[in-house]
Amino acid sequence: MADILSDGSFKIVGVKRGRLHEAVADQIRQAIFGGLIVTGHKLPSEREMSEHFQTSRVALREALRALEKEGLITVKRGAGGGAFVANSDHALNALADSLNTVVRLGPAKSSDLTEMRSILEPEIAKLATLRATPEDITAIEAVVIAQELEFEGGELSRKLDLVFHRCIADAAHNPVMNIVVNAVNQSIRDSILRSKRTPEMRKRVVTYHRDIFEAVRSGNADLARSVMGSHVMDVQCHLETSDNE
Repeated sequence: MADILSDGSFKIVGVKRGRLHEAVADQIRQAIFGGLIVTGHKLPSEREMSEHFQTSRVALREALRALEKEGLITVKRGAGGGAFVANSDHALNALADSLNTVVRLGPAKSSDLTEMRSILEPEIAKLATLRATPEDITAIEAVVIAQELEFEGGELSRKLDLVFHRCIADAAHNPVMNIVVNAVNQSIRDSILRSKRTPEMRKRVVTYHRDIFEAVRSGNADLARSVMGSHVMDVQCHLETSDNE
């Protein structure tokens, strides 16, 4: 088990032979989860870790690749590079990548992701209404206004759609729900971008976003929940229609 040293670094103990890379990865993983090493912390060099773990660099690199795939570390090349403890964005991207893989392999469809959204997002909108800070309200309003200006100018871009939903999730102040719904939304992003863009659809999206924002700002949690549910299902109907055309 990894342990912390007086200078703030963490101590690595040797591991038994077998699937060495799994034991190495597990010690580093537990050190991160236990708060012994934090975001931005640079891990020791490959040479140092190989010596401490009493394993080969091949096994060490395999462990680091596994942790990087999980989103727990980032590996930078070149001068000043090395392995660093990642922030939550990397973990979110790793989760989204895993969901994308499941969808692309076939077991899950975009409709399954929408079903998850229909469960989570209305509740998140309700929590956002109850918990949003003035800063949250300002951030959501800025996205809504930007989308309205785009639409008025004839732009049918969807680049701000995920930003809006991310702002709502941030305002709910529940990090677990935030991570899950953002990963789901990231996974469904490609389907949304590939779908047919029409002024009618964009108008509905922009209108839904404005109505959700107004419900959040006015403190009407039940209305925010209801409108978000209708919005998610409307998007799914649009995606299904686009797929059949």
